Amino acid sequence: MFDSTTRRFLVLLLALFMWTSVISGQQKKPDEPAPTPKEVSRLLYAALHGGDAQRFASLVDLAGAKERDQLLLYAVSRDKEPSLEIIRLLLDKGANVNQPSRYKTALMHAASGGYIEIVRLFLARGAEVNVQTDEGTALMMAVISGRTEVVKLLLAAGADVRAVHRMGDQALTMAAGQRSYRTPTVEPTAEIVELLLANGADPNARGQWGRTALMHANTAAKVKLLVKSGAELEASDEEGQTALMKAAARGEAAVVNALLESGAAVNARDNKGDTALLHSLSRSYYGYYGDEAKTLPLRRLEVAQRLLLTKNVDLNAQNDNGETALMRAVRLENAAMIKLLLAKGAGANRSDRLGDTAFILAYASQNPEIEALFSPASLKRQPLKVLNAFLRAAIARKDEVKVKELLARGADPNYEYAIDYSHPTIKRTMLILAAGAGNASIVQMLLNKGANVNAEGLLYGSESGLKYGTALDAAQNPEVVAILKKARQD
Repeated sequence: MFDSTTRRFLVLLLALFMWTSVISGQQKKPDEPAPTPKEVSRLLYAALHGGDAQRFASLVDLAGAKERDQLLLYAVSRDKEPSLEIIRLLLDKGANVNQPSRYKTALMHAASGGYIEIVRLFLARGAEVNVQTDEGTALMMAVISGRTEVVKLLLAAGADVRAVHRMGDQALTMAAGQRSYRTPTVEPTAEIVELLLANGADPNARGQWGRTALMHANTAAKVKLLVKSGAELEASDEEGQTALMKAAARGEAAVVNALLESGAAVNARDNKGDTALLHSLSRSYYGYYGDEAKTLPLRRLEVAQRLLLTKNVDLNAQNDNGETALMRAVRLENAAMIKLLLAKGAGANRSDRLGDTAFILAYASQNPEIEALFSPASLKRQPLKVLNAFLRAAIARKDEVKVKELLARGADPNYEYAIDYSHPTIKRTMLILAAGAGNASIVQMLLNKGANVNAEGLLYGSESGLKYGTALDAAQNPEVVAILKKARQD
């Protein structure tokens, strides 16, 4: 049918056609126009997403230098581990491994993702290991993500362990507090801390808010490594808080135990006078969310129990507001902790800046279980500020018997009390409190003892503003309104 020369020509033509199809990735009709840059870009990203290195190779020459750079950064920034072959191809085609970035360089992305072979490739192709962006350095990215093997590679390549993040922290501080947010129940390893210390990290470097790595340490193993390397146990941050106080507030019993065994001072005080024991009984949840916030109270109580076993712990230490551990336990309404503190000799009648005692707080809680833990306090020999605080609690409870008793003992019916520790100048009168509570008998008792019906104080308020007025402005009960109007006329 065909002579041998014609057959050889046809075979050669067929081979050339097949080779052209492989290179282009698709059979192209003679009259089909060349793909536009937008189409090329779409096909490249599709190949990248699919991990199709062959398809990517057939198209990458059609991309410009700027797009190759963008493709490199995009490839290593995805959650899914990129194709090493595609990354190598991009570098071979001139993609800049050191292209500037405000946030993360290509090496930083690879370090954060834990892509060991890609990190090796980048370093071999001249990636600058100590470039710093707004996010930090490649070493910091590996540390934050807990990528131990990547940390080793970067250290071997000369990563600077003392580089300072724009917020002030060094890699060691980040490693001390690092834990997996994907698996928070798994105890973080101390290996990265050990690697950084072995490579010259400063255990006493001050970071953001003056905090050291020891203040962030979240495992006993990290504490021991840092202390062994010379970390100062009693260093304090801008708030005056030590590593022991920080660990107590976080509810990390194992860390607290390691710090105490290392000699941490159990009765040290911060700028507000709080000790580690007071921190462990705090009601503040600022900075804690989700499961971390839910488990925090129990974890803190475990810490408090450990601290109470410490020799010479001051059970009755009072902070600048006059709070004691027992007062905080009452506010938490934790009967087991109250019993433990009372059994160890905590005082129930020490008063805070507002005149409250643990006994008064228990009474104010209206929790029968908590109240039953305290012996009835004698009103004799109590200072006036305590009587006034007790009167305030009795009015709030609408306890007519107790109000009458307290007024007979000398409590001041015109006492103006601060609404809390943080707002000492924002005050309310006893009469305004009683009028708002709507108890006519108590309002009359206060007036009979000389309460000033025209005295002004806080009625209500929020961040948007405070409303002041008299007891009559606070009254809603018609009987109370009538009593106050009559008092004004008299």
